[in-house]
Amino acid sequence: MKFSLSAIAAGVTLACACQLAAAQSNVTVTQQGNANTASAEQVVPNPNDPSVPRAANATIIQVGNGNHAGGAGARSGGIYQRDNVGTSALIQQHGTANNAGITQDGTRGFAGRVEATITQAGNANDATIRQHIVTSSPAIIEQTGSGNVAAVEQGGADMIVRTTQNGVGNRVTISQTGGPFGGSNVTQTGDGNTASVLTSGAGAPSGPSIVQIGTMNNASTVQINTFGSSTSIQQQGSGNHADTDQTGGDNLIDINQNGSNNLASVSQASPVESSPGNRALIAQTGSSNSATVRQVGQNYVANVSQVGSGNYTNIYQH
Repeated sequence: MKFSLSAIAAGVTLACACQLAAAQSNVTVTQQGNANTASAEQVVPNPNDPSVPRAANATIIQVGNGNHAGGAGARSGGIYQRDNVGTSALIQQHGTANNAGITQDGTRGFAGRVEATITQAGNANDATIRQHIVTSSPAIIEQTGSGNVAAVEQGGADMIVRTTQNGVGNRVTISQTGGPFGGSNVTQTGDGNTASVLTSGAGAPSGPSIVQIGTMNNASTVQINTFGSSTSIQQQGSGNHADTDQTGGDNLIDINQNGSNNLASVSQASPVESSPGNRALIAQTGSSNSATVRQVGQNYVANVSQVGSGNYTNIYQH
């Protein structure tokens, strides 16, 4: 009797192992040359099937000029994954004028993280990652070159964004809805860069963190209905602008600017009178810098420190 039960258990184990192996989808594409196009689509045909969840992994590597995995702004092609459990997507491009796009819909991370990564080395690249109804979802974009554009859209829970741009004229736009979030980290090196982050949700324990090194850069953050969140902006150079807007309670904005002719603007509002107050910290080192703080609600704190000459500060609390 014991032997029969063991044999049955072994058979069930083997069957489950076979189902797991069959439930995994893997795609790898490597291209060397000019004007190449690549796309991969991984979709679970029946997401309501109670069988073993399916994992999906897709990798596209392109070496050459004029390559694109998906059209500009990820409007077509690229990597598309839907209703998977435990998913990874990776696009690497080496060359000029490349486009990359990754879209993940309805992917869940309880059987492994949902990851999307785009790495581009070259000029005039644009990268877009869209993640909708996802959990445990880091999105990573790394660009080296000039004229690059990065965009990330996330809707779900436990979402993380990390973008790194080294070059001139780079732009990054991040939109997060739902929550809670793991935060978005933006690093830009060069002149004339723009970073824009929009966060909307009931809970956001980690807000955006932006670091810009160069001149004439712009950082803009908007947080709607967030509680216990923080925003950090660090700018090194001259002629930089930092503009932040928060609604909610118990939030923190921390802006640090080192240089001249910089502008820092903070706006905070609490929709509920009993909400804990928000805090604003601004530190500026240099000359002819300007700091403006507008806070509406109760129990607010504004702290502005300026070192240099010809600086201006305006604080409004009501």
